[in-house]
Amino acid sequence: MLTLDTYYPAGGRVEHEIKIIDVKSTQRDDVLIAMAKLPSASVEKPVVIYQQLLANGETEYRTVSARCPHQGADITDDKLNADGNVYCSLHRRPICIFSEYNHAYLTVKRADEFFIVKN
Repeated sequence: MLTLDTYYPAGGRVEHEIKIIDVKSTQRDDVLIAMAKLPSASVEKPVVIYQQLLANGETEYRTVSARCPHQGADITDDKLNADGNVYCSLHRRPICIFSEYNHAYLTVKRADEFFIVKN
């Protein structure tokens, strides 16, 4: 797992816990793909779960849409960088996951299930 240059708390907000379904591994150890009904959506849509090892030894999970907010490009294969951003492979637009202006959702793992939670 990547070590970040600087850590910022999750900026995405939810009113109630959201269960993430159909979680699948990817070729990268720090990325999972799944489906979830994010607050801005009316139905389940593809999401990406990024995981980061924190200084205290715990793993923190963050969830974002699997589509770039700029023009909808699939970001599931785009790498999390040490600056806490994923750069869309289509336009190189930064998508903040662990960086200062992120809107990523704090996610917890309980047993083998993932949930987006209030932070």
